[in-house]
Amino acid sequence: MMQIKYSNDSRIFNLNTDGIPYLSFDILDRLGVPNLYTTRYISYDEAAGEGVKGLRLAVMKDEDMEEAAPVVKANRDALARQLGSSIDFECITDQKHTNYVHVAAAEDLGFKPKPLHRQHVDGIVTDIPDVLLTVFGGDCPPVYIVDPVRKAVGLVHAGWKGTLGRIPEVAIANMVVRFGCDPGDMYAAIGPGICKDCYEMGDEIFDRFADEWSLEDAEHLLSRYPGGKFHLDLRESNRLTLVRAGVPEDHISVSNVCTKCNADTFYSYRARRMENEQAAMLVNRFGGDL
Repeated sequence: MMQIKYSNDSRIFNLNTDGIPYLSFDILDRLGVPNLYTTRYISYDEAAGEGVKGLRLAVMKDEDMEEAAPVVKANRDALARQLGSSIDFECITDQKHTNYVHVAAAEDLGFKPKPLHRQHVDGIVTDIPDVLLTVFGGDCPPVYIVDPVRKAVGLVHAGWKGTLGRIPEVAIANMVVRFGCDPGDMYAAIGPGICKDCYEMGDEIFDRFADEWSLEDAEHLLSRYPGGKFHLDLRESNRLTLVRAGVPEDHISVSNVCTKCNADTFYSYRARRMENEQAAMLVNRFGGDL
């Protein structure tokens, strides 16, 4: 089986190695919501215990658009089809480490240049059936939000700036206002990203959380490690935001996978292994029951 270091023994993910390999959240799988988080692998043979790496899902800054776009499109479409969708139904973020959340409309869908109204967007929500939401990341965890009652979903990219700006709460607020959702009906999953032990930050980040959240929260979420640097717990920060937004604690699944600790399996900015990015995908379709 693919070698992934988990921080505890809790069963959070299911591993799919048919086609392009990916992890999916057990809590979302049981709701029948197609979801995934990718790895470096293009393919993986479980029997042999080895695979082919180099999956490209995003056009990177140093890449030629004409060369990269067809490869990226083909790979994302293959993943979409593994979820029973296609690139024609995809809506993606244009991530700039904000807490801005876009409400997807029909004109946003499909593999094409992002419209001006969707620039600097780090989250998307929708109640359009079968829409595929996609966000990208290296060490910043995605947060998946689903409402099986109103049949609506959201997906956000939660780096430290978006986390500071409570981007999961912004997504939930949009779902409440636009779709009539009740946070008490929602389920959420915090995807793979950098763990607290690996996420060294400066003193100014402690001050930002103390100012914009509270001193008590800053002391809870950041700890000074040997060497004098603060370390931020992105997982707990986003979990706390979800709970305070009204999502029941037992409806939240939190990743126990660190992208930097697993830099041979995942792309990681902090490990200086950012040849490409992972994709988180979520389809607005429900077929199960918890």
